[in-house]
Amino acid sequence: MTQIRLLVVPYEVGALRVGVGRGPERLLEAGAEAALGNHGAEVGVDLVELSEYHRDESGASEAGAGFELIRLVAERVKRAVDAGAFPVILSGSCFAAVGVVAGIQEDSPGVVWFDAHGDFNAPETSADGYFDGMGVAILTGGAWQGMRSLAPGDPLPESAVVLAGARAFDSGEEPRLESSAIRRLPPDGMDSDDAVARKTGELDPPPSGIYVHVDLDVLDRDEAPVNIYSEPGGLGADQLEAQVRSLLDTHPVRAVSLTAYDPGVDADDRVPPIALRLLEAVAERLAQPA
Repeated sequence: MTQIRLLVVPYEVGALRVGVGRGPERLLEAGAEAALGNHGAEVGVDLVELSEYHRDESGASEAGAGFELIRLVAERVKRAVDAGAFPVILSGSCFAAVGVVAGIQEDSPGVVWFDAHGDFNAPETSADGYFDGMGVAILTGGAWQGMRSLAPGDPLPESAVVLAGARAFDSGEEPRLESSAIRRLPPDGMDSDDAVARKTGELDPPPSGIYVHVDLDVLDRDEAPVNIYSEPGGLGADQLEAQVRSLLDTHPVRAVSLTAYDPGVDADDRVPPIALRLLEAVAERLAQPA
């Protein structure tokens, strides 16, 4: 029987159940566990929370709490993989991805990062200092490397990352992206259902396994208001599902995350049905023969 480990990380940076930190449990309430189990998988749910001890030990700083969460996520993902389970992560903040990539223990991991934003800021380029706008930069060695020893894993080559759907950047961030080796695919470049999968085929070195990161604000703001940073010009729900399904069908996906949902801005509850469709796609693919 297929096993899936659903990790729930209810934080916006270091704040528990605030802003996007409320999203993971809202998706759980909406039926995330059932969606993953619809094709016969055994689904276990694992809540990831900081202890007060570790918050105090880190000085309760946003970055310190962030790196502690990265470490905890890496441990839980590794535990799931070692037990033969497929990790699915519901996280408020995107930087949890650094822990996911470490935890899947691939020799040559590749990352597909769906997001309205680049998440490629360093502290000196960020307009507001928001730690969660730096996840891809942390992942690829371009930010906060002095604290990297607090978390497992090594930085990825920029050429091992696809940034899909991004369209909103800080003024200092975009030049960094333009000079990087990250593969970029804006929304208007997704001219077929397999556009992201084809771009993923360009990753260098060729990945032994793929982590698929879906910041739900990759969706068009009119389709679904995901968080306070939602932007126009994004993907429709059908388009996002098609791209994710194509990745699952054509590449060795080892983990999937859905992140950055703030129920407080989604008055009509539009996001949960879309998220559950994505989880259903994961479950359907895992149920198929390898």
